[in-house]
Amino acid sequence: LNTPADRASGSVFLRVMRDALFAPSSGEIAGSNMLLPRQDLGALFPQAAVAWLQKNGAKVLLAQRITDLLMLQKSELLEQWILGLQANNTGNLDSASRLDPAWQPDATIIATPAAEAARLVSTLAASDSNSMDSSTHTETQAWAASAQALQFEAITTVYAYSTKAQLAHTVLALHSDALQPAQFVFDRGALTGHKGVLAFVVSASHGDAATLEQQVIAQGKAQLGLADLQPIKTIVEKRATFACTPGLQRPAMRIAPGLLACGDYVDGPYPATLEGAVRSGLAAAQTL
Repeated sequence: LNTPADRASGSVFLRVMRDALFAPSSGEIAGSNMLLPRQDLGALFPQAAVAWLQKNGAKVLLAQRITDLLMLQKSELLEQWILGLQANNTGNLDSASRLDPAWQPDATIIATPAAEAARLVSTLAASDSNSMDSSTHTETQAWAASAQALQFEAITTVYAYSTKAQLAHTVLALHSDALQPAQFVFDRGALTGHKGVLAFVVSASHGDAATLEQQVIAQGKAQLGLADLQPIKTIVEKRATFACTPGLQRPAMRIAPGLLACGDYVDGPYPATLEGAVRSGLAAAQTL
């Protein structure tokens, strides 16, 4: 769950164990298979998704940040939203551009990290637009507050190099404690062809990058017998996952009529995982 066991949700943990390890490996409700990607996750997921969308006629805009959301009108079926865009850091589009029909979608799904979704919905909740009724305003305020209340856990990855780096398996579990924080090591040579490169992963990491790097390199030398192990780069993702604690109230998929959210943090059965994010996206699309 990327959350220390003494404060993690036991019910979510049991659900993960049941679905991943004790379900059959095939059928309508299938368990998990251990798959390790041989390319980076950018190529595996988002780049492949963009290619599929463009092939099927979708318009994909990059380097254009959504600055705010405004309600355009309300019908009996759904509320319509205007997307305020910031193009290539040149500033907000003017009101005429903002009202371009191309940016008045029938429905909107916010598929961003929780903090960014909370920022967008907060701007909407703070709006004094006459088109927003009191119930919608209350709904958006409550949703933004629940997203902002989430706490986060970090993940640290230490990339290192050794002339003798060739693991017995593509991924190994390590003995970890306060002074040897990495739980896993991946052989990047076996996975991606980067010979001699290892990736040490510290889940629910604490401390600064320099200290963690020093500890992990010492751990790798001791546990893997790699005397010449040297660090390449250390990445600390401070908001890698939400803290999956007992009784956590996660934001709902529905923000307001015609406005949904999807992501690993949205209310669902799993912790912050790619599996949870994909299922959330599918559920939002099916709802629309």
